[in-house]
Amino acid sequence: MKKLLLPALLGSTLLTGCYTLPDPTEFTMEQIHHLDYGNYPRNHEQLIKRHLAQTLIDPRSMMLDGISRPRKFVRFERRFHPIETDTPIRIITGYVVCARVNAKNSYGGYTGWQLHPYLIRDGRIYENVFGTGCYSDDDPMVSVEPGSYIKVLENGKEIRVNP
Repeated sequence: MKKLLLPALLGSTLLTGCYTLPDPTEFTMEQIHHLDYGNYPRNHEQLIKRHLAQTLIDPRSMMLDGISRPRKFVRFERRFHPIETDTPIRIITGYVVCARVNAKNSYGGYTGWQLHPYLIRDGRIYENVFGTGCYSDDDPMVSVEPGSYIKVLENGKEIRVNP
């Protein structure tokens, strides 16, 4: 048994060295500005209030301390195996709106003021989309999945984007 262990470890180490990473896919800020973000949500405050009224445990206890203006948002994700598609990169676009909310939890106590990001696309609200956040004033806000080998360029130089 011990005689087989060393060759097996050596062989697996050699095979690991044969793997190469894919070349990064590059997107320019000009391409990002021309993506389809859907219709601008002019009624974003009404959409957020309706969504919170439907999803909070105690909607009558809801207190809002502001809703931000909609900002364009794009997230790039790479589709890895076993999914074989014609488009190896998934692009999620829409508008991010941030709402500062305080409401009661299931114990009857207030949770404290929390800033929640919501992604709006053509009148629909999506919660918990990776990369959305209230930490950036960039417009468009760009998020790239970590480890996806996707670069965002501005004026020929790679720029730092949100994970």
